[in-house]
Amino acid sequence: MLLSIIVPVYQVEKYLKTCIKSMLDCHGFSYEIILVVKPSGDKSEHIANDIQKEYCDMVRIVNQDGDGLSNARNVGLRYAIGDYVAFFDSDDYIDAKAFSDLMQSLEIRMPVDAVISDYYIVGNSNNISQVDTIEGEELICDNGYLELFLKRRRNYWNVWQYILRRNFLLENKLLFLEGVYSEDIEFATGVILTAKRFAFYGKPYYYYRIGREGSLANKVTLKHVVDLMDILKISMNRVNSSDVHFRDVIRDKLSLQYILSFVMIFDIDKNERKKAKAIVESKKLLYKKNRNSLFKKMILKLGVLNGARILMLVRMLRRKFLKIH
Repeated sequence: MLLSIIVPVYQVEKYLKTCIKSMLDCHGFSYEIILVVKPSGDKSEHIANDIQKEYCDMVRIVNQDGDGLSNARNVGLRYAIGDYVAFFDSDDYIDAKAFSDLMQSLEIRMPVDAVISDYYIVGNSNNISQVDTIEGEELICDNGYLELFLKRRRNYWNVWQYILRRNFLLENKLLFLEGVYSEDIEFATGVILTAKRFAFYGKPYYYYRIGREGSLANKVTLKHVVDLMDILKISMNRVNSSDVHFRDVIRDKLSLQYILSFVMIFDIDKNERKKAKAIVESKKLLYKKNRNSLFKKMILKLGVLNGARILMLVRMLRRKFLKIH
């Protein structure tokens, strides 16, 4: 069994060595690392080339043929030859021992379409917390566990928490939508609704950095708001047209994300806030029809602007007292 690890590389000179070196410490299974490089004006491309020269039997470099994270991942998938693929971000890193244990377990239990794992969050003060929703530290190969996982997890769409069978993606035409933000939501929704064989791994191996200086994810624009509303609508319609028995659980997660997005109004340029509010408000009916918790009903009743104020206050308190981004 071969794993292809696809890593987009763009403006990450401070983090790239740590990211790639953490993967090169893996052992006990076969893997290739595909660095999808887009020139960025910093030393990222130079660092990638140096690593490739040193580990030419493990690391390949391919050039990105478009813009954006989605395009980079799609390019990487096109070049991948592994039985399985992982999409890792170049400013994050992994625990090679835990990841190697997972891959060795998967090799015994394959074929599986999708493996979903818990992970660590690295804050902007380097404080580390664990997303702990999957029981135990052994690979759980049980489709029945999916609904329990979805109920426990606030969201299911961070793509780096998945290991995916490459032919499953290709056969079902599961690619990343290009030219938009929040593409992980639509991609992961497609995986959840389409995969036939799931596995779950409760021993975290992935360290996800949040709030890093210079990250494009920290710069919120009107396009971020528009794209998120469109992606959530596409995903919700996809769920509504499916026949999976856990549709309500997925609807609940998408509805929550819609409500949490209200706070984005205060993250964009103040000259565009009125337009952003109108765009978010126009989608409300799609989520009011769902079976919502008391919290969601309250926020929806308060409206987008008042709900955003409450969520803004909650976010400030989390950042100040819990050091959570």
